[in-house]
Amino acid sequence: MTQDEAIMQINHIKDIQKERLEKHYSWVKTLLTLSVGLFGILIAFKTDQKEHIIKSVIFLISLSSLGMGILFSLIHLYAEINILDRLKKFQIQRAIKLVDGMTETISDFENISPKWIYRISGKLNILFFLISLFSLIGYSSFDIFYKLQI
Repeated sequence: MTQDEAIMQINHIKDIQKERLEKHYSWVKTLLTLSVGLFGILIAFKTDQKEHIIKSVIFLISLSSLGMGILFSLIHLYAEINILDRLKKFQIQRAIKLVDGMTETISDFENISPKWIYRISGKLNILFFLISLFSLIGYSSFDIFYKLQI
Protein backbone atom coordinates (compact mmCIF):
# COMPACT_ATOMS: atom_id res chain seq x y z
CA MET A 1 0.00 0.00 0.00
CA THR A 2 1.41 3.35 -0.99
CA GLN A 3 1.35 6.43 1.16
CA ASP A 4 -1.38 8.03 -0.97
CA GLU A 5 -3.56 4.93 -0.65
CA ALA A 6 -3.03 4.90 3.11
CA ILE A 7 -3.99 8.57 3.36
CA MET A 8 -7.13 7.92 1.30
CA GLN A 9 -8.01 5.00 3.58
CA ILE A 10 -7.47 7.10 6.71
CA ASN A 11 -9.61 9.93 5.29
CA HIS A 12 -12.34 7.41 4.50
CA ILE A 13 -12.25 6.14 8.08
CA LYS A 14 -12.47 9.73 9.36
CA ASP A 15 -15.50 10.35 7.15
CA ILE A 16 -17.21 7.22 8.44
CA GLN A 17 -16.51 8.21 12.05
CA LYS A 18 -17.80 11.74 11.45
CA GLU A 19 -21.00 10.41 9.87
CA ARG A 20 -21.47 7.95 12.73
CA LEU A 21 -21.15 10.72 15.31
CA GLU A 22 -23.61 12.91 13.39
CA LYS A 23 -26.15 10.07 13.30
CA HIS A 24 -25.63 9.28 16.98
CA TYR A 25 -26.11 12.85 18.16
CA SER A 26 -29.10 13.26 15.85
CA TRP A 27 -30.65 10.17 17.47
CA VAL A 28 -29.97 11.53 20.97
CA LYS A 29 -31.50 14.91 20.02
CA THR A 30 -34.62 13.20 18.67
CA LEU A 31 -34.93 11.05 21.78
CA LEU A 32 -34.48 14.12 23.96
CA THR A 33 -37.16 16.06 22.09
CA LEU A 34 -39.65 13.21 22.37
CA SER A 35 -38.86 12.76 26.07
CA VAL A 36 -39.37 16.40 26.93
CA GLY A 37 -42.69 16.35 25.09
CA LEU A 38 -43.77 13.18 26.89
CA PHE A 39 -42.71 14.68 30.23
CA GLY A 40 -44.90 17.72 29.61
CA ILE A 41 -47.85 15.61 28.51
CA LEU A 42 -47.62 13.33 31.55
CA ILE A 43 -47.58 16.25 33.93
CA ALA A 44 -50.35 18.14 32.12
CA PHE A 45 -52.79 15.22 31.99
CA LYS A 46 -52.19 13.85 35.47
CA THR A 47 -55.49 13.80 37.33
CA ASP A 48 -56.02 14.63 40.98
CA GLN A 49 -58.26 11.66 41.67
CA LYS A 50 -57.22 9.21 44.33
CA GLU A 51 -55.20 6.26 43.04
CA HIS A 52 -53.76 3.12 44.53
CA ILE A 53 -50.46 3.83 46.30
CA ILE A 54 -48.55 1.39 44.09
CA LYS A 55 -49.88 3.08 40.96
CA SER A 56 -48.78 6.47 42.34
CA VAL A 57 -45.30 5.13 43.10
CA ILE A 58 -45.02 3.69 39.58
CA PHE A 59 -46.04 7.08 38.15
CA LEU A 60 -43.46 8.82 40.33
CA ILE A 61 -40.78 6.39 39.14
CA SER A 62 -41.83 7.07 35.54
CA LEU A 63 -41.56 10.83 35.90
CA SER A 64 -38.33 10.83 37.87
CA SER A 65 -36.58 8.37 35.56
CA LEU A 66 -37.79 10.32 32.51
CA GLY A 67 -36.40 13.50 34.09
CA MET A 68 -33.08 11.80 34.83
CA GLY A 69 -32.97 10.50 31.25
CA ILE A 70 -33.47 14.04 29.97
CA LEU A 71 -30.73 15.35 32.27
CA PHE A 72 -28.21 12.71 31.21
CA SER A 73 -29.12 13.23 27.54
CA LEU A 74 -28.25 16.90 27.87
CA ILE A 75 -24.94 16.03 29.50
CA HIS A 76 -24.25 13.50 26.76
CA LEU A 77 -25.02 16.06 24.05
CA TYR A 78 -22.50 18.44 25.59
CA ALA A 79 -19.84 15.82 24.80
CA GLU A 80 -20.07 16.89 21.16
CA ILE A 81 -18.98 20.41 22.10
CA ASN A 82 -16.29 19.10 24.44
CA ILE A 83 -14.78 16.88 21.74
CA LEU A 84 -14.70 19.75 19.23
CA ASP A 85 -13.01 22.00 21.81
CA ARG A 86 -10.37 19.36 22.51
CA LEU A 87 -9.86 18.78 18.77
CA LYS A 88 -9.36 22.53 18.27
CA LYS A 89 -6.81 22.56 21.09
CA PHE A 90 -4.97 19.60 19.50
CA GLN A 91 -4.87 21.36 16.11
CA ILE A 92 -3.57 24.58 17.69
CA GLN A 93 -0.78 22.68 19.47
CA ARG A 94 0.03 20.86 16.23
CA ALA A 95 0.21 24.15 14.29
CA ILE A 96 2.50 25.69 16.95
CA LYS A 97 4.85 22.70 16.67
CA LEU A 98 4.87 23.02 12.88
CA VAL A 99 5.74 26.71 13.12
CA ASP A 100 8.48 26.01 15.67
CA GLY A 101 9.95 23.33 13.39
CA MET A 102 9.36 20.39 15.75
CA THR A 103 8.09 18.12 12.99
CA GLU A 104 9.49 14.92 14.53
CA THR A 105 7.14 15.18 17.53
CA ILE A 106 4.02 15.87 15.48
CA SER A 107 1.40 13.19 15.16
CA ASP A 108 -0.96 13.20 12.19
CA PHE A 109 -3.47 11.16 14.13
CA GLU A 110 -5.65 12.55 16.85
CA ASN A 111 -7.52 10.10 19.03
CA ILE A 112 -9.98 12.23 20.94
CA SER A 113 -12.65 10.29 22.73
CA PRO A 114 -15.27 11.66 25.12
CA LYS A 115 -14.34 12.02 28.76
CA TRP A 116 -15.62 9.38 31.18
CA ILE A 117 -18.50 11.54 32.44
CA TYR A 118 -19.92 11.83 28.93
CA ARG A 119 -19.55 8.12 28.21
CA ILE A 120 -21.30 7.26 31.47
CA SER A 121 -24.06 9.79 30.86
CA GLY A 122 -24.66 8.24 27.44
CA LYS A 123 -25.28 4.89 29.08
CA LEU A 124 -27.30 6.34 31.97
CA ASN A 125 -29.68 8.22 29.69
CA ILE A 126 -30.57 4.98 27.91
CA LEU A 127 -30.95 3.18 31.25
CA PHE A 128 -33.27 5.83 32.67
CA PHE A 129 -35.33 6.01 29.48
CA LEU A 130 -35.78 2.23 29.60
CA ILE A 131 -36.81 2.40 33.26
CA SER A 132 -39.28 5.14 32.39
CA LEU A 133 -40.66 3.16 29.47
CA PHE A 134 -41.23 0.02 31.51
CA SER A 135 -42.69 1.91 34.46
CA LEU A 136 -45.08 3.75 32.13
CA ILE A 137 -46.18 0.39 30.77
CA GLY A 138 -46.67 -0.80 34.35
CA TYR A 139 -48.57 2.37 35.24
CA SER A 140 -50.91 2.09 32.27
CA SER A 141 -51.62 -1.60 32.82
CA PHE A 142 -51.81 -1.49 36.63
CA ASP A 143 -55.62 -1.30 36.72
CA ILE A 144 -55.96 -4.37 34.52
CA PHE A 145 -53.67 -6.47 36.73
CA TYR A 146 -55.22 -5.11 39.91
CA LYS A 147 -58.74 -6.04 38.75
CA LEU A 148 -57.56 -9.55 37.85
CA GLN A 149 -56.40 -10.12 41.43
CA ILE A 150 -59.69 -9.07 43.01
